[in-house]
Amino acid sequence: MRRHWVIIATLCVLIAAVILRFANIGWSYSNNGIDEGVMIERVLMVDHGFVLYSELPCDQAPLAFIVGALFGGDVVSLRALSAMLSFAAVACCMFVSRRVGGDHAMIATGALLAVDFAFVRESRLFSLDAMSASFLAFSLAVFILHLERRNMAVLALAGVLAGIACSIKLIGGLALLAIIIFILIEALKGRMPRKTALMDITLVASLAALPLIILMAALGASDMIQGMVFDQGHREFDAFLKLSLLAYFGLNLALVLPLAYANRLWRRGPRERLLLTATFVILAFMIVQPLVFLHHVVIVGPALAILAGVVIGKSIEAKKASEESISKVSESKWGYAWRVAIPAFVISIVISGGLSTYGLATQSEPSQIIWGDVVAELSSETEYVICGDPMIAAYAGRMTPPDVVNVAERQYPELTLERLCQAVTEYDVAVVVICYRLNDFEGFPSFLESHNYTLTLPELVIPEGRAVLDLYQDGIDPVTLYVRNADA
Repeated sequence: MRRHWVIIATLCVLIAAVILRFANIGWSYSNNGIDEGVMIERVLMVDHGFVLYSELPCDQAPLAFIVGALFGGDVVSLRALSAMLSFAAVACCMFVSRRVGGDHAMIATGALLAVDFAFVRESRLFSLDAMSASFLAFSLAVFILHLERRNMAVLALAGVLAGIACSIKLIGGLALLAIIIFILIEALKGRMPRKTALMDITLVASLAALPLIILMAALGASDMIQGMVFDQGHREFDAFLKLSLLAYFGLNLALVLPLAYANRLWRRGPRERLLLTATFVILAFMIVQPLVFLHHVVIVGPALAILAGVVIGKSIEAKKASEESISKVSESKWGYAWRVAIPAFVISIVISGGLSTYGLATQSEPSQIIWGDVVAELSSETEYVICGDPMIAAYAGRMTPPDVVNVAERQYPELTLERLCQAVTEYDVAVVVICYRLNDFEGFPSFLESHNYTLTLPELVIPEGRAVLDLYQDGIDPVTLYVRNADA
């Protein structure tokens, strides 16, 4: 491919990645349930001085909340942070793909990640999964540079980046696990001296542990482990949710290519073996972990996209060879792979890119913003509110009683009516917005009415014509709003 066409194609891919991630990011066109609201409310509480785990219950790793507090819990700023990391991950994967497979591979990898609907959707949210996936991509990319240069400083950086990925969400620790398993395989197969392998594992594991050690020293090791690990250990195994894996590959058919051509990729060299190892480790974890949602699976995207780019790049080279000489393509180890790879690439771009573009073009103002304005008018910055959709409280910039920040269905200990009522009285809650999960607690409205709260019916203009991709925000109804009486 001529140089100027490479530059033009690269710029087009990067521009597409920017537009799909940053355009009107305050109006996210599809969310991941109430998870984002829970995460942003935790950031807001940390910004107001609450300590994670000991004062503010938390079932995730802490780094994103601590860094997010630097932005004051502002929704758009936090989403922009996630989008920025996602864009950097796209560029990073393109860089690696070019080193591994050439210009065609780079452009294919970038295009797949730029329009990947699941990755784009998470990148437009304050999503732990998107941020952790981004740092996982950084870690694997840096480790590939170490494989090329045998630079211990580079290896140390790969370990730190893996540790950051894990400190954002524990699933990011799969980067470290993949690196360790890869080194062990290389040593057992005689491709790496065992002494060198031991030194590499020791260094990368030690540096990966460093971010978590620092955070545990600051927040308390026992409290942090209880929140991150044991509060996650009570989730039931749901085999049906494993279909999220099929949905993800259905949106990104080209990402199946590395699995179909795994044997050829494995024989190409250590960089491909590392990325395949990471892919298999992540997919194995997805299969055995209790719950798998579409937003979890984005963490496998970077490694698969690089490998898919390599397959597509080699397929294009094989196609060009077939146009020049039949004998050349028959002798090529990629043969007629282009007949599979190129259609898979086009289908992926059409499906994922089409969904991403459609969502961006048809989004409208989320009703959470409108409800958030109402809550902000009915309460002061120092007062607490309780909202069945935490994004309402996030848009309002209002704190929630720590024990009921998480109103998700799956949590430990389980959310109960008693906990809700106790939070209302203990924190003298100013406004309660009953929607989503809070509609399940039938005795909650009567409790509020008996404790001097009045049902309020504000005049709202909710926009119509909401996007089809908005799977959750249409489900916010029914909503009831209770306000504490002034003489309470």
